[in-house]
Amino acid sequence: MSSPSNIAFPRIARSLAAALAGDPFYRTVTVACGEDEAARLAMLEAYFALALAEGEQAGRVDLADAAGHGAAIWTTDTPAALRQAAYAQREQGLRTLLGPQVFAYFSAIVANMEHALAPHGLQDAWYLSIAGIAPAAQGQGLGASVLAPGLAAVDAARAACFLETYNERSLQFYARLGFVVAGRYAQALTGSDYWLMVRPPSAA
Repeated sequence: MSSPSNIAFPRIARSLAAALAGDPFYRTVTVACGEDEAARLAMLEAYFALALAEGEQAGRVDLADAAGHGAAIWTTDTPAALRQAAYAQREQGLRTLLGPQVFAYFSAIVANMEHALAPHGLQDAWYLSIAGIAPAAQGQGLGASVLAPGLAAVDAARAACFLETYNERSLQFYARLGFVVAGRYAQALTGSDYWLMVRPPSAA
C-alpha cells in the first residue's frame, strides 16, 4: 500500500473532484449543490478526502504522480475488521457532509449496486473503488500508470478484481488492462446505466 502524506490529500482530492464531477453518481450525491459547480467541487473534495483516508487505512492508495494529479483507491485483502472500521468512519463523515436526505440517496445507490454484485461471487476480490486524473493532466498516460501498481499487487495475490463505471467511454480503456464487462445495470436514482467490469486472477 502506498502511503501518501495527509498533507497531499487536499491536492489529490481536488484532482479527483475535477476528474469526476460530471459522473452521474457524483452528481447525484452532490444534488444539494444544484447548479453551483463551485459548491459541487468543494463537496466532492471533502467526499474524496474521506475516501482517501479510508483507502489509506484499509486498502491501498496509489498516486498518479508527485504533483497529486490523481489517484487510484482500492479495497484489498486487508482483514475485514479493519475494512469495516475504516468504512464506518467514512460513513460517519458522509452523513455529516451530505446531509440526511442525500445520504439516504447514497445508501440506496450503494445497496442497489451491492445487490447487483452479489451473484458474481466477488466477495474475495479486490475493488477499484475510485480512479481519476485531473483534466489538465489527462492524455499523458497517467491513467494506466496509476493503476499499474495496484494491478501488479492483485496479480501477486492471485486475486480477481472489479470496478463499476458509469462512463461507457472508459470501457475500452479498462478492457486493455484485462477487465471484461460482467453486466450492465440501470440505476434509478442516478438516471443512468453503469457497467460492472471484472478482471480474473492472473494465471502466471
